[in-house]
Amino acid sequence: MLKFVFIPILLLNLYSEEINFGIRSDSLYLSYHNIPKKIFVNQIFPVTIKVIVTEETYKNLSYNFENSQGVLPISSDIPERHEGIYIYKTFYFKALTQNIRIPDITVYLLKDNYSPVIKDILPGKSIKAIKLNPPNDFCRVLANFLKIKNFQANQYDKNQNLIVINIEANLSNLEDFNLDFADKQGIEEIRQNFPLTEITYFAIVPSYLKNFKFSYFNLSKNRFEHISRKIEVKDETVSTQSDIRPSENSHKTIKIIILLSISTFFLIIALFKKSFLYLFIAFIFGGYGAYLSIPLKTVCIKENSKVSLLPTKNSTIFFITDYNFKTKRLNHTNGYTKIELPNGKIGWVKDEDLCEN
Repeated sequence: MLKFVFIPILLLNLYSEEINFGIRSDSLYLSYHNIPKKIFVNQIFPVTIKVIVTEETYKNLSYNFENSQGVLPISSDIPERHEGIYIYKTFYFKALTQNIRIPDITVYLLKDNYSPVIKDILPGKSIKAIKLNPPNDFCRVLANFLKIKNFQANQYDKNQNLIVINIEANLSNLEDFNLDFADKQGIEEIRQNFPLTEITYFAIVPSYLKNFKFSYFNLSKNRFEHISRKIEVKDETVSTQSDIRPSENSHKTIKIIILLSISTFFLIIALFKKSFLYLFIAFIFGGYGAYLSIPLKTVCIKENSKVSLLPTKNSTIFFITDYNFKTKRLNHTNGYTKIELPNGKIGWVKDEDLCEN
């Protein structure tokens, strides 16, 4: 049985001088097997060609693109499908404009040393891509499906919140994710496992925004779909024992009083009824109240420290300190310390940027 090996297009460019020596032959026939009937601008779409090989002395196939317009080839490792003398190969492209042309596809039969001997050319096709008329909350993504894997909302400053989302989509242009209502936004990380793509996206939005809403175009259903998540900001006063503002300090004091009162109530019941269950409940509420009363640790931040939005290596840096200063440590994870800046914004610094108090 013949064994065919896909040679990456980038590799073919290194052998362009040798490839030009390929000759046309009756041993190789090309045709289109499948082209989408409808293509949208920015869509990732497949094109499948059918290759017929009648020459059994050749072992490998390779491919090259030329004369494309308005399309971007998408790298993938989709294997060839073999059915007797028929070989089906699928390529993926991204439509960048309305007027696109699928490139001429040259297929080569190669020897063991990758020297081309026989070639054939499948002429490209011109297609008119459809431009969507999206709703206002369109995130610019087209996908077979899209889902939110993780959603977090944290305080950025007193007027803004930081939204961080992990999004996964199938056969999508997820790298284009963008929302017009965000004050500042970006993609922190892109992970590809074609046809799946996953991103970590952040957005800084007004604190009065109660729901995070956007829409994307579902290619499998041929319609816009809306996604919404309620913005529930993590309570820093509870999770980090923070009392860095007078209003927060007052709010936390009320919580402590309530917790200790509940603890005292259950303690009295436990003494009267001699019940370990009520004593345990009193201990839980009292312990939590005592936990909230523990003051935050003060840390010193070095001059020229880079403050990032997230505690990750490639996170967006939004501030660089211009002098040493002291502040409260709000949180700590994986070698990063969460702090509040003198301007009221909240971010993360590396532990190596901490100085002695």
